[in-house]
This record gives sequence, C-alpha cells and structure tokens, in this order.
Amino acid sequence: MKSATNGRERVPVTVRIPEHILKRINASLDQEDVPVSRNHWIIEALVEKLRRTGAGGLSNGAR
Repeated sequence: MKSATNGRERVPVTVRIPEHILKRINASLDQEDVPVSRNHWIIEALVEKLRRTGAGGLSNGAR
C-alpha cells in the first residue's frame, strides 16, 4: 500500500529494533517539548544517516 505525500510515495516497512534501542528512542522522545511521533523521529534519523554517508549511494557494509 502506497500513499502520496507532497508528491512523494510512502510505503510501509516493518523494522525489528532491539528493545534497548527502542527504550532509548522513547526516552529521547519523552524529553521533547513539542511532541514528535516515533515514526517521524526514526525517519529523521535515517535521513540524517544517509546525509552523513553521502546520500546512501554507496554501501558501508551494513545490510
């Protein structure tokens, strides 16, 4: 199922995250003055990682 948002398609993805990392994400979200959804936070983290690694065009060995 795809949905268009601002001309960009979004697709659902299931990600398995270790519980200790999810707890750290939730703790970070609890400290925000303006509520941010966990989904939005994770997408921002992914975009930040892609920018740091040169837009993600080359593999860094992670799969």
